[in-house]
Amino acid sequence: MSARLFSDDILFYQRMLSVAGLYTGKRDGKWSAAVDAADQAFSQAFDGIAAALGTFDSRSENNMRTVLPVTQRAARSFLARARNFSGFEVRIISGSRTYAEQDQLYRKGRSGNPPPIVTKARGGQSNHNFGIAWDVGIFENGKYLPGDNKRETKIYQQLAPVVLTYDLEWGGNWTSIVDMPHYQLKLDLSLAQLRQRFEAGKAYS
Repeated sequence: MSARLFSDDILFYQRMLSVAGLYTGKRDGKWSAAVDAADQAFSQAFDGIAAALGTFDSRSENNMRTVLPVTQRAARSFLARARNFSGFEVRIISGSRTYAEQDQLYRKGRSGNPPPIVTKARGGQSNHNFGIAWDVGIFENGKYLPGDNKRETKIYQQLAPVVLTYDLEWGGNWTSIVDMPHYQLKLDLSLAQLRQRFEAGKAYS
């Protein structure tokens, strides 16, 4: 199942599998028996983590499947804590994005495309490109709250203390770009270092 998520960018998937320690072959953008074996190992890791830490709504499950196994563990624990956020349901609505998907998102609101602008990051400039980040959506009685008014912004702010742990970073604490729905692993690496290690297929720690 995971291969279909990145079927348009096998090189991206090879890099992801390499960072996860599941693939040691060439990062050449070609599907091979070695990539297939790593893909199966990736899926087995996903199933094992889900069995150990619990499962959630289908949208969250589909998005967690796109991130690194270490991030999957963090995201499942995150969602378990989010169940304590009384009166609301928290879902993961975005996981990893390929560079091409990030560039497509960057074009929204630019180059003659209708507003709004939704990101300042091009491909390779977002933590979503490296398997360590996810965005959440908060739902109230089944209705999605995008956070575009004062009440909803406050709700996203109130969620953070419920779910944050020492190993997570929240976009709501950023100063240059405040991103309330965004959470990611806290790593002692710059964005440039992350990209370098990802493209080289090297683990982040």
